[in-house]
Amino acid sequence: MGLPAAVAATSAPAGAGIRGAWFRRVAAYTAFILSLTLSFWFSPAPRTEAEYCGTYLHLAPWAGFTANCDGFVYMEDARHPAHLLEPCEVRQSRPLFVLLGTAVGYPCTWVVQGLQASGLLPARVMQKLPAKYQPLLGFYLGYVLLNYAVLLAALLLFRHLYYRVTNGLGSLGVLWALLVFLVSNQVTKAFFWTVHQQMFTFLVPLVLVYLVLQLRGSAQWRAWLPGLAVLGGLLSLVYGSFVLVLPVLLYGLCQQRRHPWPVVVGRAIVVGLMFAAPTLIWIGILKLQGVSYYNHEAAAYGQVVWLQAIWQQPFPEFLQLLSTNISKFLQTLPAIEVFVVAALISVDWAIRKQKKLPEPMLLLLGVVLLLLIFLAGLGYYKERLTWMLVPILLLVVVVVMPGTRASRWPVWVLLLMACAWHVMQVVSYGPFS
Repeated sequence: MGLPAAVAATSAPAGAGIRGAWFRRVAAYTAFILSLTLSFWFSPAPRTEAEYCGTYLHLAPWAGFTANCDGFVYMEDARHPAHLLEPCEVRQSRPLFVLLGTAVGYPCTWVVQGLQASGLLPARVMQKLPAKYQPLLGFYLGYVLLNYAVLLAALLLFRHLYYRVTNGLGSLGVLWALLVFLVSNQVTKAFFWTVHQQMFTFLVPLVLVYLVLQLRGSAQWRAWLPGLAVLGGLLSLVYGSFVLVLPVLLYGLCQQRRHPWPVVVGRAIVVGLMFAAPTLIWIGILKLQGVSYYNHEAAAYGQVVWLQAIWQQPFPEFLQLLSTNISKFLQTLPAIEVFVVAALISVDWAIRKQKKLPEPMLLLLGVVLLLLIFLAGLGYYKERLTWMLVPILLLVVVVVMPGTRASRWPVWVLLLMACAWHVMQVVSYGPFS
């Protein structure tokens, strides 16, 4: 047997084994996501319509979920993408997410139509849906599939980072317990089964951590900064929080210590321009249509743009506004106080035992600081966005946890705590939107 044939003979089974393990992992995580999120259908229904924004879909007298009010705009825009070119269109700042909805929604619509034509989807089932949702069912299903894909990507990336920060010594039981907190919480409870973007709440921070670790440890990744900048700019047209990729890329640029500072500054400008290029091109397309770019979050809630007040009003008034917005931000932290406390205890333990913070923990805390600055800088936002901190806080805790050789009883305790957490999420009242 020649060398190429021998290599093929030895590498093919290995490659097949890797693919098999990958498919088994995806299947296991899919079953995990479905089992936990389906249980939310049996949570207490809202008592009054004033407690949610949207439509509560009753699947049975004892089961249902909320279709969020924001979803109708997403579905209509996915059905008719040209709506994005209209003045003051609400989702104009996230065109690529709408186009993803188009790409997934039309095939799902064709499947629904085929099921209706074959009689596998009876007309009486469709008639139970609210009238405005009946022609949009395929797009609704498409967006739910996107929710699943984003959450699955978050779990897979969390698994990778978990073993990375534990140097491959992490416990499988601990990993599954931690994944419960990512799949069972107030964000997934209210938004997994509806049309929305909230699953990115878990993916974005993990992407930032992954980039930080790659850019710190790989010169090759730092050589890809221009391409990563364009990719980050495209992702920011999917979900606005991906704008945080830019400061992470600039951090990677600063790791190129062999270059003088003027060169680094020049490259930073280039990276910033390449990151902004997709948005600038989108604004240019709108201009060609005679439409001014509209960002609903900035226009309706003053997100980020409120900082312009420092130049537009006396400094004391700005300080008062700053105090108000930071106070609003601090009021969202009780929603994740369990994870904040656990992370603070872990940091304290690391300092006491090791006299310094481990490098992985330092990098994780750096990303936490970036997110804190971002969230505080937004001004007004919904409490659910603060859950962006949770995946990283869990990794902070992981850094100081014992490895696989430790006693098994702490693992079982953590698994029981995770199960109790999920039960509490299911039986608790709300949230609904």
